[in-house]
Amino acid sequence: MKLSDITVGGRYTAKVSGVLTTVRVLAIREVPNFNRGNPRWLTRVDVINERTGRKTTFASAARLRRPAPDANPRPMDAPGH
Repeated sequence: MKLSDITVGGRYTAKVSGVLTTVRVLAIREVPNFNRGNPRWLTRVDVINERTGRKTTFASAARLRRPAPDANPRPMDAPGH
């Protein structure tokens, strides 16, 4: 996914430790990187793994695959409507 497609508080399917799981985005932040004296900003995505409850940081939005399906889908209308 692209960084512009991600919202804070959103739930997404992501690959964590080789397993696809659902994560919730806690924050999108920028951190300085002083690589060889050339200062620039890097974007980091802070997430929490909903299966384990552990917090982690993604260096790229590409780790997020797609929006997660709703855990509680809306009930369907009555049959015949």
